[in-house]
Amino acid sequence: MKIVDCAIVGAGQYGLFAAKSLNDSNHDYVVLEKQGIGDVWLNRLEGMRLFTSRQFCGLPGLVFPGSPNDFPTAHEMGEYLIDYARHFKLNVREHVEVVCLEKDTDGFIVNLSDGSELIAKSVINATGSNQKPYVPLISKELSDEVMQFDSSLKSLSDLPDNSCVAIVGDGATGRQIASGLASRCDVTLSTGRSRALPSNIILGRDIFWWLKKLGILYADRKSIVAKILQRRNPVPCGQYNNKKLSNSGVKIVGRTVNCSGHKILLEDGNAVEIDAVIWTSGYRDDTQWLSIENCKNEKGFVHDYGVTPEPGLYIIGRKWLSCRASELVLGVERDVQLVLRQLQIYLCGIT
Repeated sequence: MKIVDCAIVGAGQYGLFAAKSLNDSNHDYVVLEKQGIGDVWLNRLEGMRLFTSRQFCGLPGLVFPGSPNDFPTAHEMGEYLIDYARHFKLNVREHVEVVCLEKDTDGFIVNLSDGSELIAKSVINATGSNQKPYVPLISKELSDEVMQFDSSLKSLSDLPDNSCVAIVGDGATGRQIASGLASRCDVTLSTGRSRALPSNIILGRDIFWWLKKLGILYADRKSIVAKILQRRNPVPCGQYNNKKLSNSGVKIVGRTVNCSGHKILLEDGNAVEIDAVIWTSGYRDDTQWLSIENCKNEKGFVHDYGVTPEPGLYIIGRKWLSCRASELVLGVERDVQLVLRQLQIYLCGIT
């Protein structure tokens, strides 16, 4: 059986740039994608926009099309990734899922959903941070008559006009959904810990232009400035802040702590009667396919700056892997190069 230098799990922005980098250094690699290239973006809620402008959405080597200061839709991001893989002729196997990854003396054994397997000297987990939408157990306390959705919702048209809808989770996705439904539904946004909601544009420039200019964007995650950012956890969606959503008719309430029948129960003791709920409460890692136990725990994948406890196994595309830019397209080049330096050292040591 042929042994490849590296198997990359996931053909998102991080996986594709890792593939290009390995290709440029003449390494034998394969990218394994359980869906199609770009499908994660193409299947996002219709009309959903990124909170970084086009100037910060392109991968190294190929400019993102359109006006640099505009904000692209998720669908446009998906199409761009397809073009990127095609442009650089990257070796991607689509619609094949990694069902088991284990290690033996020959290297990493990668078992695939089509019944085949391959052996790789090294593996990069590029499955990203947004894998399995999180729906809390309290959702089971709702009546079967209450419609329930998560952040994989494809279209707001799935929600009937004039329905009472609760959106639980006030990140960028939850706030965009609340805004989109406000004109035709009775919408309640259940928030969590208070955090800043700065505008995407400050003094005529993308906020990420300023973060980059000031050295904040790439400040090491262990630095003081990075720790402050992690603690405050700001979300750049000022156009969907509490005041603007309230003005559009959205009711802003506190944390949801339980559910009962047709109601969500709030931390302050109040309750909200609902016909439907959309859980935008974040994501969890899907670690079932990883059979190397010291590289995962109850919180998800285990790593330090992308290096896992298992030699030869790496991870990219994670929040705060090295800095604020991590997970964003803005952090692709930095984090991929950080991990590939370690991967090159490992490959040199086993050959």
